[in-house]
Amino acid sequence: MRQITRGIGSWLVLGLLVISSFFTGCAPKVRVSTIGTAEGVKEVCLKKETKKNPLLDKLLEEKLKRALLKKGIKVVKECKEFVLTYDYGTVPEQMYVPRITYLPGETYTFVVHSVKDGVVVPEYYTVITPSVPVYYTDVATFYVHYLTLALKKGDEIVWAGEAYVESDKPDFRSVADLLVEVLMQYFGKDTGKLIEVRVEK
Repeated sequence: MRQITRGIGSWLVLGLLVISSFFTGCAPKVRVSTIGTAEGVKEVCLKKETKKNPLLDKLLEEKLKRALLKKGIKVVKECKEFVLTYDYGTVPEQMYVPRITYLPGETYTFVVHSVKDGVVVPEYYTVITPSVPVYYTDVATFYVHYLTLALKKGDEIVWAGEAYVESDKPDFRSVADLLVEVLMQYFGKDTGKLIEVRVEK
């Protein structure tokens, strides 16, 4: 018995690619905005205005310390000329996602008779019609993780920056390194506007 299928599966693959493209882009996109400038900063002390999670605060402070040291800035415990305050968080958001499901196609079997060497030989064929696509809308939850920094000289804020990234993971730790790395690239600089930075994995 021969089986003939046409068109099955191609739309399913395309649909899955479209749906998953939001979360599985070639590289994560971090949006960054900074204002003000700061030059000649040799040391800072880190300060968090509100304590959300002491363990997560400590983890983020260590990442910030390492990033600052790479820029030649020492982190001290006693606040003197410069104070770098930080904040972070995660905001859940929802989006409507188009999805596709398929109803099974119909199956037909027929017989074709042919003559071979004077003998009538039946040949059986099965035809499967393409499955029928059904489109519907689903609600998916994604998460916006953000990191903000503000550099104070005395009581005056001389530089401030923020970075945020969208993810399908609710855990801030999954993007903490990424946010610190990207935002610290613009430490003390003014981006002039909100910019988008692609980070190759």
